[in-house]
Formats: sequence, structure tokens, C-alpha cells
Amino acid sequence: MLKKQKTSNIVLDAAQQKWKKRPSEIRGYQRAYYINSEEGDYLRVDYNMKDKRVRLYMELEDEGGNAYYAVITNGKITAERSVATDRNFGFAEKFKARAEIFSTLPNREVLKLVNRNYGILRGREAPPEKKKIQKTGKEKLLEETKRRYFKREFYHGERAGEEGGRARLKRIVLFDLVDVLIGALISGSVFIYFKYSYMAMGVTAAFFGIIIGFVDMFFRGRPPVFMKVFLFLLAGAVSYIYGYLF
Repeated sequence: MLKKQKTSNIVLDAAQQKWKKRPSEIRGYQRAYYINSEEGDYLRVDYNMKDKRVRLYMELEDEGGNAYYAVITNGKITAERSVATDRNFGFAEKFKARAEIFSTLPNREVLKLVNRNYGILRGREAPPEKKKIQKTGKEKLLEETKRRYFKREFYHGERAGEEGGRARLKRIVLFDLVDVLIGALISGSVFIYFKYSYMAMGVTAAFFGIIIGFVDMFFRGRPPVFMKVFLFLLAGAVSYIYGYLF
């Protein structure tokens, strides 16, 4: 019996470690956990501790990526919907079939908000989040950057957004166009201010490209657009070399 319980705990720990955490881009939610199951399903849990609200979301591999979500507020199911058809009922069995995976979520407080709906249990007590990862600066920063910004789950998250993927994509492209215009304006202003110095303009453009990449990651909560960053770095290098030689 003890051996069976120990094996169960090891399996639970392995499942908990697969869940990844990131800020939620869905309005009304603070953060989100997401996981790709062994069956190929994409599961996600957005939550708001203050409003006691949880949003369960899943994309099912055996249905060609059909998406469903349910909202639980104050322990009660307040919404249940299919993203593709906009039907708003009749999907409880789909969530119940994946209750075991949802139950491995490594946050006991969020599981309390779920309140055992769809058969999702709280599992054994999870350690406080502050004690889970005790890593030093560089290691933690590198790991968090890989988890949050360079994975395909970001795009799944976009599809989960209530505004719709196309509308959000247009907004992202608009941000990038504005960034390019601002970078060109700043670089041009520096060029004129330093009496038509190509070297000063080159340094400014390259520096702006690096800064805008960090802005994308740490302030906008999305992967940096490398084409945009590369454009400024390349333009800066060409301008600097041209000013240096001529």
C-alpha cells in the first residue's frame, strides 16, 4: 500500500511539473497555467483570486483542435461554451474526461476556486508557490524567459482570447508598425541633432532594436518580433559602418 501511494505521488509530481505559468492576456484574469497532455490536448486555467473566478479552457486533439471553455465564479459554473460553434451548454462530459489532468494543477488555492466541479479534485496539498523554485538569478531568468515567451502555447493562448485571434493579431501588427515609426523618428532626430552623424544614428537604431525586444517580452507579455529587432540592428550596423568609413 505504501509503495502504491509513493508511486502515485511520483506521478502527481511529474504532472505538476509539466504545468507552466504565465500572465493571462484575457481581460479579467490575473495569471494562467497551461499544459500539453500526452494525448495532445492543450489545457489551460486562467484565474482571478480577488474575484474568485476561474476559466478552464481546452483544445482537443481528437476533435481536430476544437476548443471549449468554462467559467467558474464563487465555486459555481457560470458559463460553458464551445469556441467554434458558440454553443453554451452540454460540454460537461468533455471537462470531466480530463478532470484527472486538471487535478494535477500545482496551485491548491486555484483548485479551491474550481470547487470540485467536473470532478476536478484538489489533489494532495501543494507547496506554497514561493517555495517551489529556489534558483539563483540567471538560471531563474533564463528558465522563465524560455517558458513564457518562446513556446507555441502563446499562440494557443491567443486563440483562447475572448476578442478573437484575428482581432488580436491586427493589434499586435499595429504595435509593431508604431514601433518601427517611433524607432525611425528617434534615429532620424539623433541623426539631425548630431549634425548628420551616421554613426550616432546607427548606435541609436541598434539600441532601440534591443530595447523594443525587451519591451515586447516584459511589458507586453508576448514573444519579441525578431524581424523587427533584426531590422533595427541591421540598419544600425549599416549606418554605423557607413559613417565610420565615409
